[in-house]
Amino acid sequence: MAKLVTGGTGFIGACLVDQLLERGDEVVVLDRAQTNHWDGASRKPKIVIGDITNWPEVMNVFHDNSIDCVYHLAAMLSLPSEANPWAAFQVNVVGTMNMLEAVRLFGPNKIIMASTTGTYGLDIDAPEITDTTLQRPTTMYGSTKVFAELQGRFYRKKFGTDFRSVRIPSLVGPGIKTRAIGQYNSWMIEAAALGRPYVCYGLPDRGLPLIYYKDTAAAFAALSDADMDRIKTINYNIAGVNVSATPRDIEAAVKRLIPDAVISYDPDPVVVQYFATLRFDALNDDPARAEWDWQPKFGTVDAIVEDFAKEVRAHPERYPL
Repeated sequence: MAKLVTGGTGFIGACLVDQLLERGDEVVVLDRAQTNHWDGASRKPKIVIGDITNWPEVMNVFHDNSIDCVYHLAAMLSLPSEANPWAAFQVNVVGTMNMLEAVRLFGPNKIIMASTTGTYGLDIDAPEITDTTLQRPTTMYGSTKVFAELQGRFYRKKFGTDFRSVRIPSLVGPGIKTRAIGQYNSWMIEAAALGRPYVCYGLPDRGLPLIYYKDTAAAFAALSDADMDRIKTINYNIAGVNVSATPRDIEAAVKRLIPDAVISYDPDPVVVQYFATLRFDALNDDPARAEWDWQPKFGTVDAIVEDFAKEVRAHPERYPL
């Protein structure tokens, strides 16, 4: 039996696949994109080039492989979804519906999905977000993920689908190519580690809770391993740095490690508008810690920056800017 990872050639997907392979799992990847990530690796996943919005291609993956768990990471992210909401609907709504139907009809009826703290937006009346905070997103991406979370709950109730999801906050890690709301944090660290100047498109003093990419990938595996009777909340907040970290905070951590880093600011109007309606300073992930033993390894900005810079400097060929 194998684990299926949709979006498995992507940033978090590839990291998750690596972790699954390292612990001895067989892995099948379904993605539209080719990759050289596993060239030369001793263990490799089976890669199927296909599109989650194409129902026959999804069915073929289940027909041709014995799958015992699906990690659904394929999605259009925040800024691309704003630019093309019609495509975002196809990928994030239709694609997720296809995956829910596939696990229901062909097995294993178990799916672990990547969601986002972008499901929060308007009418947050407390400085800390919890798993029961009202979800009223202001973006297309957030709206599609609210639908996916609720649809997963419906499939769990109606069909007994073992659906679980994690809401990823502002993601930090090397090699991200897609511009997203908080991607400036990663590019700031990456540029500094490679000795290049960086112009940050975020607001210097408005931030979000953070999570490092290695912690994010580990969270998916940990959530899937938990016994089903422990899963009560179903859709979980997770974070590494639970209190909002601003670009200025990231810059300060970078300059503690790389004193000659050159960083300036030119905020993107889309990011400015996003922060005009989003008002929270902390993310509570207590249910994840209690129900499936979530525990980040990289829980401070300095720990994230240090490991990030080490990774980039060890493999500069992987991270061209």
